[in-house]
Amino acid sequence: MNTQNVNTAASESSETWVNPAFYSATEGAFSGFPVSAEDDHNYWLRREQAAVSAPKEIDVHRYHDALGLMYPRCWATSENGEYESFMLDEMYCGRVTEIFARIGGRYYRLRDYSHLNHAQIMTRVKEELAQKQK
Repeated sequence: MNTQNVNTAASESSETWVNPAFYSATEGAFSGFPVSAEDDHNYWLRREQAAVSAPKEIDVHRYHDALGLMYPRCWATSENGEYESFMLDEMYCGRVTEIFARIGGRYYRLRDYSHLNHAQIMTRVKEELAQKQK
């Protein structure tokens, strides 16, 4: 896609999105190039952090739809089968992916880092439940 097509697509879009790393404050205009590699790296880290979302309760159908969507990553259950979690193998943004968890007969979806293990996922969900019960 050439520059003219990108500018046309951006002007037709109802949402304006500009990577601040590509904006030159000294020139006061869009330069098309990152100010520095560090600025670009920090920008994407912020995007990744913004993609993380708290656990939200979902229904059983949404949970099983996600389980059948693609081969699950890090699918795990507790020994007694009370807790279960898995994540999608496709990343949402950077290292952040969709994560699904089950506690008994209640189901949850959250977005978080793909390096979390089953225990960490269950801790996040339980913490969110505890906060909502207060």
